[in-house]
This record gives sequence, C-alpha cells and structure tokens, in this order.
Amino acid sequence: MSEYKKHLYAIMHPNRALVASQLEPLDFGRQYSVGTKRYYQGKILFAEVDPGFRNDYFAIDKFLEETVEHEDGSPKKTKIISSYRVLEHLDLEAIGSLYAVTVSGNTLKIDKAEYESDDSGKIRVFQEINPLQLLVATTMDHKSFGAQMTSGEYPKGAPKLFFTQLDLDVDAFLAEWEKNPFLPPPIPGVHPQKLSTALKALQEAKEPRTSTIGLASVLDKVVYRSLKRGFFLSAGDKMNYYPFPSVEELQRDHYAWYRSTD
Repeated sequence: MSEYKKHLYAIMHPNRALVASQLEPLDFGRQYSVGTKRYYQGKILFAEVDPGFRNDYFAIDKFLEETVEHEDGSPKKTKIISSYRVLEHLDLEAIGSLYAVTVSGNTLKIDKAEYESDDSGKIRVFQEINPLQLLVATTMDHKSFGAQMTSGEYPKGAPKLFFTQLDLDVDAFLAEWEKNPFLPPPIPGVHPQKLSTALKALQEAKEPRTSTIGLASVLDKVVYRSLKRGFFLSAGDKMNYYPFPSVEELQRDHYAWYRSTD
C-alpha cells in the first residue's frame, strides 16, 4: 500500500488545470513554484478538490490510478487530468481551501468563509483570474458582480468566475489626479486618464454598472498586499469566499509570505 495520499488540485493561475498529485498542498505549492524544471516566475493559485468528486467530463479515476510513486519511491508530483474548460466542470461544493503561492515558494492556505458585503454602492476594481482575465471597475459588490458574470445571460461572462479585488481608494485617486496630471498609474498598465474617466462615469451612473478598464491581467504585476479582502469564486447565486487573514495574523504567523514582493 502506498505511503502517499492522492490529491486533486485545481490550478487557478497561471494556467488552468485539474491535476492529481501525491504531494501535500504546501509541498505541491513549493514544487510548482521552485521545484519544477519548467521556468516560471510569478504567483500561483490553486485549490484543493474533494478526491471523491466526479464529473463525466474528467477521466479522474483513470489518472488517479496512474498517479503512483516513481521507481525510486518518490511521490508522483503532478499528473494532469485536464487543462481545458476545467473550472466550469467543477462544483463549488467540491472545491475546498485555496492556496496562494509566492515566487519563492511560500504558500498561504486560505479557508472558505461566509461572505458579507462592505459599503454597498462604492466603486470596486476587480481582476478576473479564471477563466476570464479582464480588469473591471464596478458599482456592484462581489456577490452581485459574480452572479451577473455567471448568469449565462451576460455576453462577457462565463459559467463560473474566479476573481479578486485591487485595493484602490477611488476617491483619493480622483482627487489626486485633479491636482497632478503627471500622476503615475495606480494600476500597472492602466493610464490614469482612462482610469479616471471610467471611475467618474461609474460615480454618475444611477444603476449598477461595470466598465472594462484593462484587457490583460495585472495579477503578476502587483503584490499580494495590494489585493483587498481575498478571492472570490462565483457560480450564479453561489459563492466561495476566501478571505485573507488579518494583517496582524499575517505578520505574526505568515511573515515570509506577507513580506514577499510578488
């Protein structure tokens, strides 16, 4: 009998895949970031998937059977089950804890929690991560935004959506932009003038609105500390909410991860 437990992981970023592995989550995060022969430098986000989960879209049993130790007894690190349309075929209930990995391999486990909206009506900037990658500003809260994007009726949406929020003080940015036309971009790759125009239009909107402010992801251009609240995984009116621990807890228990520059 194998000494290694078999796991299912859904990689959310930088690629999108369902994989089997004999590595425990923290070891998997370290292997994927610094232990692989494939070159990659950036954030890694992956989630545990209930090993009992099954969907006819995936040949899970076949690949789990092939996930066995190497001849030298070392664990099988990664066995790709699928790398296409993965998220839409997973059930939110089967997706467990999320892991956020730094370039140096430090891995933070983030457990699911109940979602509560904050400051309804304010403007937020969301970075879509999987399967879409648009950068958007919206007057919706996280749950309403996720529900609209995954309703099946929104042309820019998807069956499920994994996203995060950038920590941008909209009022402070707009006030500073009025005083300083040479203000550097508060979001990498987004010109301040374009950003201010979109944000002002949202401020004047009477109904909830969303405006695209970037076509490419900026996730790997910002530090984890510049993300607000955590991560969100939506499917219709359902949501898995993955909140960051408090700054005090991060500094006390996860200092290397918190001070990482990625």
